Amino acid sequence: MNYKETLKSIDTEKALGLIGIEFESQGAYAKFACPQPNCDCKAAIKEYGDKKNLYYCPKCKSSGHIISLVMKIKDIDWDAANEFLLKARSNHAKRITEELNINYELFYNDFIKSKGIEEEMCKLLEIGVPKGKTMLAGSVAFAVRDTKGMKVAYYGIKMKDGKAVFHNSFNPELYLYNFCNIDFSEPVHFTTDMFRCVYNIESGRQCVCNFGLPYLSDTQLELLHQVEHIVLLVDEPLVKPLAIQMAENKMNYFRFE
Repeated sequence: MNYKETLKSIDTEKALGLIGIEFESQGAYAKFACPQPNCDCKAAIKEYGDKKNLYYCPKCKSSGHIISLVMKIKDIDWDAANEFLLKARSNHAKRITEELNINYELFYNDFIKSKGIEEEMCKLLEIGVPKGKTMLAGSVAFAVRDTKGMKVAYYGIKMKDGKAVFHNSFNPELYLYNFCNIDFSEPVHFTTDMFRCVYNIESGRQCVCNFGLPYLSDTQLELLHQVEHIVLLVDEPLVKPLAIQMAENKMNYFRFE
């Protein structure tokens, strides 16, 4: 396995844990203390996407990838680092093939209401705050379905800080939220905001979401290729990178709104 294949296949968080690096996940990135001895800033390493497992420090401008990081910390050569990282190969890179056998008891609350989403829509799409002690406690949980409508996971967003929560078996890069309900011949709205997506569905628009990732994965682009007309509902910082991504992948007609 060459280094590009290694970078793509390994689980970032598992790899960092194996080499004893403490980190904090923030969206598609994990932040950790810069490996340069005289730098007190945090570097960020990408957990998903085309630049997965590449890191960069905004202060000292040092950069590299997970293999060079292992070489530095473990004081081993390239081949040994590459072999070491195979232990951290991703265990959630495949699509889920069996229906989820978990059914949370979900309730509607003022936080969800503040997002402009009505209780009936939450019941229809199976959205709400789980009761009891679960890994999604304190989060708004969204039932996720694959392209055929089979429930494969719950995706949670913490009400306190907006962080994503989900089981390791679920890889958000392989799905688009609400894609199973799309009529490809009609305009489809795309957003990175789960609440905005549900609000648009409630407003009568076809809408899908990529679970808050700041990019579209190859799988998500393949799914969107089936849509004739895409309207992108994204914040200003994402307009240019998404436009470039979609243009490079020769997407069908799309516009920003």
